[in-house]
Amino acid sequence: METLISDIRYGLRSLLKRPGFTAIAVITLALGIGANTAIFSVINAVLLKPLPYPEPEQLVMVWEDASFAGFPRNTPAPANFADWREQNQVFKEMAALASRSFNLTGDQVFAQVAAVNMSNQFLRAGDEPERLRGAMVSADLFPLLAVEPLIGRAFSREEEQSGAPVIVLSHELWQRRFNSDPNIVGQSLLIGSQHLSVLGVMPEGFKFPVGARQVEFWMPLISSIPPAARGARGAVYLTLFARLKPNVIITQAQAEMDLLANRLATQYPEANTGLNVALFSTHDRLVGEVRPALLVLLGAVALVLLIACANVANLLLARASVRQKEIAIRMAIGATRWRIIRQLLTESLLLSLLGGVAGVMLALWAIALLVSFNPANLPRIAEIELDRNVLWFTVGLVTLTSLLFGFAPALQAARSDLNEKLKDCMRESSGGSTRSRTRSVLVVSEIALSLILLVGATLLFQSLQRLLEVSPGFVPANVLAADVSISTT
Repeated sequence: METLISDIRYGLRSLLKRPGFTAIAVITLALGIGANTAIFSVINAVLLKPLPYPEPEQLVMVWEDASFAGFPRNTPAPANFADWREQNQVFKEMAALASRSFNLTGDQVFAQVAAVNMSNQFLRAGDEPERLRGAMVSADLFPLLAVEPLIGRAFSREEEQSGAPVIVLSHELWQRRFNSDPNIVGQSLLIGSQHLSVLGVMPEGFKFPVGARQVEFWMPLISSIPPAARGARGAVYLTLFARLKPNVIITQAQAEMDLLANRLATQYPEANTGLNVALFSTHDRLVGEVRPALLVLLGAVALVLLIACANVANLLLARASVRQKEIAIRMAIGATRWRIIRQLLTESLLLSLLGGVAGVMLALWAIALLVSFNPANLPRIAEIELDRNVLWFTVGLVTLTSLLFGFAPALQAARSDLNEKLKDCMRESSGGSTRSRTRSVLVVSEIALSLILLVGATLLFQSLQRLLEVSPGFVPANVLAADVSISTT
């Protein structure tokens, strides 16, 4: 340990004596390490982290498979959902969801004494109408996810079936709009044209569907379905989730649901002929479309890091040429080859640590920038952060990086032939033939990696340009589009 501390002190002094070299090496490494840390933080949050619910591997999505009509993943009808929920033997719970936006026209509505109709109601001072995106869900959703409200309770199946005017709020809406009022349960809200009683508030961070934006409340599903449509099998608009029973795998559930679909096709040939059921892991369905792009992006930044390592290795080789006399003297007075290699690797590790610290700062900035853009096609973006797994990844990356760019220069600098090293010190050239060959290999590697990145970026640019040149079928000049949400009352 005493020798290691001595090596670290000597390495720090050596790096501080050459601030220009140190700055260039640290900046080069920071770009490579920062890019890899930022991309891995995205992959960790989107691809690697399980969904934030108990036993998330048991959660599946259930779709209608209408491949005969060109819809291999179609939203089911309410009547089919009811039959699947009641007749299946493989799901512990099964729930349906339909997203919809509503107007919150007042936190608390007071009726004037003489007023009877809605037009005479007024808002409390400070309340402003707001458009909110919510989800109408069946009562089984919260037991399916095994998540309890923070305060209050969720609605029951009886309240769902009777169309009770109740609502469950998200933690974010409760904080932002109601100032975390602990007495919110039981208060009446005017959502659209309905007076809804608040039953509960979900825990902080709870968000479902996971990939959705701004889901701020949940209402009973059955109250939103017209009575005439509850038995219809042609109105397809529900999104279904289910939790597998213990010891049931998705292939077994798929076989069971195929049999159930065949029975329903026999019972209702006009609506269900040709309809099958398609099951997908909820996590895989959520991130499946972005997984290839993220993995390709990780490969690209890995190439950037390799190029950075080759650049720094070249810098270290050039620096080793300048330090030949120093190294020769140390070997002449008794330093072993391993002692020289350890000292040079310690300096490489210090460089990598400095680059890692700068890279983490760069990654924090990049993550904040990405979250501020809030791309709609990237799920779970709110969960992207530099957590413990990402930091361990960065530590491993720093260690590997120091070995990648430090080992070859250290090995070259610590050659055991002392006479040859002293002769090299007398030469005016930058180094011997072995060092020149090493540099040539590094330069060729840099050019090859850079060419791969260049070709990939060029192909990506050409694809993007072709997409932009696709005719939309009309003249888009001076044409604007707007979404207008109009209350039905």
